[in-house]
Amino acid sequence: IARVRDLRFALDTMLAGPLGARVAPQRVVAAGHSYGANTALLAAGARVVRDGEALDLREPRLRAVILLSAPPFYGETGEMPRILAPVRLPSLHITCTDDDIRIPGYYSGLADRLAVFEAVGGPRKTLAVFQGGSHSIFTDRSGPGGLELNQRIKAATRELTLGFLRSVFEGEHQGLQEWPQRHAGLLARYVPGPLTTA
Repeated sequence: IARVRDLRFALDTMLAGPLGARVAPQRVVAAGHSYGANTALLAAGARVVRDGEALDLREPRLRAVILLSAPPFYGETGEMPRILAPVRLPSLHITCTDDDIRIPGYYSGLADRLAVFEAVGGPRKTLAVFQGGSHSIFTDRSGPGGLELNQRIKAATRELTLGFLRSVFEGEHQGLQEWPQRHAGLLARYVPGPLTTA
């Protein structure tokens, strides 16, 4: 919750500062990896209950959300449909078949990433699942998932993200439509969203 408020503060500060004139306020997107994906989901409209009250932390300036390795909200796994149904923005979900979080007392794998994708309420959602990889493959480290696979998945992720954003904001769908064919050898699963402008 504090991280969502930090995101709003950072956005307010950036738009009001010297960089504000270079930012298109109607094209703001939240993107996050792992716990950062939970932050992005809350900013996109996900609702958790605290002290008996459903918190609405939605950031109204967001127009889309990009979620890398999104886990369920910790301690609220069975509540995913209720929590995520309010997320109506176009969403891009990216994960790997070996996208496992293993910390003492907690495990979350690919099935959780797929459940998050299914529970998000917006009709315009896209899912890409890479074969192999790891939970940390999307970080700035070059080793997770293997050196060669790491570079290939990162390049494919950059291309997919740009295609998704062009589709959402410019109505240019060709890159997004052609992407799965170009990267078929890396993909375990791909679910395209409907191609309409935001």
